[in-house]
Amino acid sequence: EYREEARRDREQARRDREEARRGREQAWQEMRELRRQLGDISNRMGTIVEDIIAPSLRRIAQEELGCGEERRFAVRIRQSRPDTGQRREFDALYVGAHAILLNDTKATPRPEYASDFAEFLRQGEFFRYFPEYAGQPIVPVFSSLYLPEDIVTYLTRQGIYAVGMSDEVMEVLNKAEVRAAQEHVAPH
Repeated sequence: EYREEARRDREQARRDREEARRGREQAWQEMRELRRQLGDISNRMGTIVEDIIAPSLRRIAQEELGCGEERRFAVRIRQSRPDTGQRREFDALYVGAHAILLNDTKATPRPEYASDFAEFLRQGEFFRYFPEYAGQPIVPVFSSLYLPEDIVTYLTRQGIYAVGMSDEVMEVLNKAEVRAAQEHVAPH
């Protein structure tokens, strides 16, 4: 009787371990699916924010940032570097008669995103993707529906226009400061 009870206990323990293993596997599968769904939602959020901001960029480029009459405007441009074939997506590009507005939009702006954009500009990477625009002035814009003050401050120091939502419309949040900094470093 003792042996029979011990055998039943071992069998029950084996069944419990197997059930726990199946539960862990199911939890991992559900977690992977949840991560995939969150990734999809995040990607859709990004494109929604881009779609909200993009129409305002035309007005901002022409009326506020002096890019001139529109020659080309596009959102979510996938472009390859002619020299390496490396591909990159650009959130919005406004090619005007006087300058090119290059926009980077983030649904959730983070300091490292602003820093990456500033470094991309500093390295002159844009012209490696669009050599046909070499020599034309770039008007850099970093945009989101809401930009925290520390990011606006950083962008201002980098000479990048910060575009975010005001009470009613998308607007340049640091236009006067960036222009003043540009005038300060411009040769007299």
